[in-house]
Amino acid sequence: MVFLRHWLLVLFLLILGGGQLLAASTTREQRAYDAANVDFQREMWSRAETGFDQFVKKYKESTNAPMAVLLQAQAQIKQGKFSGAVGLLADTNHLARAQAAGMADQYARWTGEAQFAGGWFADAADTFARAAKNYSQSPAALGMIVSAAAAREKLADWPPLDALLETPDGIFQRAAQLDPDNEQVASGRLLLARSKSAQTNYPAVLAVLNQLNPKMLTPVQDWNRSQLLCGTFQATGDLDAALAATTNLMLVAQKNPAWLADAVATHASVLEKKNLLPEAGAAWAENLKGGVPPEKQRQAVLKIAELAAAQNKFSDAAAALETFLAQSPGSPTAELALLTAGELHLKDFVLSGPTNAVTNRLALAQAKFDQLLGASTNSPLAAKAHLDRGWCRWLAEKFSESAPDFQAAAQSALSVPDLAVARFKLGDAQFFQQDFVAARENYRFVLESFSGGADVMSSLGGRALYQILRASLELKDVAGVETALRGLLEKYPDGEVAPGGLLMAGEGFSDFNSPSAAREVFLKSAVQFPDSPLKPAVDFAVARTFEREQNWPAAITRHEEWLKNYPTNALLSQVEYALARVYFQAGDETAAFTGFTSFVAQFPADDLAPVAQWWLADHFFRAGNFIAAETNYDNVFQTPAWKNSPLVFPARLMAGRAAMGRQGFPDAASYLVKLISDTNCPADLAVQARFAYGAVKMLMPPPDTTNLLANYAAATNIFVQILTICPTNDAAARAWGEIGDCDLQLGDYVSATNAYAQVFRTNSPADISVRGGAQVGLGIVLEKMAAQVSGADKTNLLNQALDNYLAVFDGKNLRDDEHEKDLFWTKKAGWQAAPLVGLLNDSEVEKDFYIDLIKALPQLKDAVEKKIAALPPKKTD
Repeated sequence: MVFLRHWLLVLFLLILGGGQLLAASTTREQRAYDAANVDFQREMWSRAETGFDQFVKKYKESTNAPMAVLLQAQAQIKQGKFSGAVGLLADTNHLARAQAAGMADQYARWTGEAQFAGGWFADAADTFARAAKNYSQSPAALGMIVSAAAAREKLADWPPLDALLETPDGIFQRAAQLDPDNEQVASGRLLLARSKSAQTNYPAVLAVLNQLNPKMLTPVQDWNRSQLLCGTFQATGDLDAALAATTNLMLVAQKNPAWLADAVATHASVLEKKNLLPEAGAAWAENLKGGVPPEKQRQAVLKIAELAAAQNKFSDAAAALETFLAQSPGSPTAELALLTAGELHLKDFVLSGPTNAVTNRLALAQAKFDQLLGASTNSPLAAKAHLDRGWCRWLAEKFSESAPDFQAAAQSALSVPDLAVARFKLGDAQFFQQDFVAARENYRFVLESFSGGADVMSSLGGRALYQILRASLELKDVAGVETALRGLLEKYPDGEVAPGGLLMAGEGFSDFNSPSAAREVFLKSAVQFPDSPLKPAVDFAVARTFEREQNWPAAITRHEEWLKNYPTNALLSQVEYALARVYFQAGDETAAFTGFTSFVAQFPADDLAPVAQWWLADHFFRAGNFIAAETNYDNVFQTPAWKNSPLVFPARLMAGRAAMGRQGFPDAASYLVKLISDTNCPADLAVQARFAYGAVKMLMPPPDTTNLLANYAAATNIFVQILTICPTNDAAARAWGEIGDCDLQLGDYVSATNAYAQVFRTNSPADISVRGGAQVGLGIVLEKMAAQVSGADKTNLLNQALDNYLAVFDGKNLRDDEHEKDLFWTKKAGWQAAPLVGLLNDSEVEKDFYIDLIKALPQLKDAVEKKIAALPPKKTD
């Protein structure tokens, strides 16, 4: 009995001791797991990755092993090791253990997260969608469907995205039916709205947004919803609704100061579109206040200047910028504001005219440019300031003083147009100082160096040639004069500076600023070089100066004298044409008719012959003689010698319109169909022809008296062709209006309102009447669709941040110039410890970061302090 008790005691001790050994073994395993997990919670990603890796290798069969692998992969994702995370989660041994532990859905989900974070959006979309299907009962299924849609958004792959979220019996739709206010459902719907917006299906956008309950949205979701509403109303042309939406957008932005500047910009833009320009300017001024990001301030400066120009209220805009400069002298936007304020004063001076009572505007402008250049000659805006200050000195008649500024601007990095102007004005300054050689070289530099710029040549090419002509006259350079004059007459025959001699009608020129002054230059060249072979061209140019002055009697006299003096000159046809045109301008249409008729008969092969024939056709068209008009238009495109004329296709269109005028609808249709089917017809003219053909169809008697509306259906098909050719421009808006009219005639009211809705989408000013008529119908359709349509949209990256604590990762969306001062970055980083904690291996840095966050965003003080209080105490080894 004693032996039995002794044996039981030994057995008890053995069991007890064995239990202690087992407990000790379990503790070591758990401690290893817990240590890695603590590093993970502290966002010490490198340490956590190493800890979990060692744990899994040592305790492969541990029940914590599947979770350790998952957390290891997450730690790798946090460090940007996306391929490593995908490979780790795809390991067959790990997958088998995860399957047994019921964690396969999470492995699939985080594989998709790694692919998404790595930018492999197609792979991520497939992974998320497949995982959601395979694990449809998983709590993560809804999030994975939304994530799949988010990946499709990154690829701009709209139909597959819509299919993911709109399938009636799909995971997302079932979730939306069961829990419509779910945060992930709301994010999906916002993304679906963005998808519909990208596809310009604005009724669908509004339908999706109307399914959201604003009261149940997170602040970011509410902000995104409000932005989409504003953009949709603007795109559909409903500016009243857009303005109301911006008011709500401003209220939502109060929840996050980082949004306020964007809200102000949207509000101001809508005001501008409604032509409420003073109100728009005042709204933009709100973005000049302190705390607004520099790029938004720069945008406001430029918009204020643009609106001032549109209203000729330069002084008011300059005053707003000067107030900004006084309040924020050290702002990164200060230099731009300084330059813009100076340019506003300069424009105000130029446009006010010499009788303006306020004489100090030029001085105010120069003071701004002086201030900018005095503060920093290395400013990127210095070159423009030199150019502007040069203009100030030139307009103040300080011509010599302007030369150094134009010289500095000409040697700097400016836009091509500004650089050309700087060179040209340097030439003017040198010309004033009678340095004609240097001046001519700068004018020639403009012609030679900027010959490829159409805008520069159209504004300065003729002027530069004219100034070269003047300089050559001063230098007694016969060849230079003839070359410059030839260039004017050959390159700019219809310009203000060539045959008409208009050159110096621009700013800052002290002479030759009228046709009469230009005429004196041509007469001077004729007297100075009487034997020049260009004398007939000079005399023709003199006559054209009277045309430019609209002195029709003098022009007629000069042209008639030219014809007597040079009856065999090569310019004969041009002068004959010009004389007929001047007769018309003078109101003598009979003489013009005789002149153009004679011209066509005398010069049938001349390039101007089809133009003269066109005038004759227009003459009859204006008179309502559509038969004669049709004949003459027909001659334009039927004459073999004129087959290459640019008027051939327009003439066929006008012949069709003339046939319509005489109610010859079958003939009109024939003209227009041939024009439409000709592949050489210019695209814009083919569109006009389709409009005319559609009108013909609507006017023609129906082919079948039993179907009186058949032609309207045919006309609709014609207008639809226009939408295929140009789906978004003004022509599309007009076509949608025509389609709406046809649908109304056909009694298809739903289609009619849909068509009218597209008129608002294009927002074409040319179709105001159509848009006004369609407005009520469109509103009704939108309301009905809002009650019936269901769906979801792309996911929001912020949702992933909220679900998976990826706030720090969202810093990838920051631009390079935003850094730590960007409010969005600060907020994101504030709710999680900064990635630097992992590098510093010091959790106290996390506290320091939160303290900095409070300084940057005091409105978050309470929430941030709760985060600080929840931080684990610093571990002491």
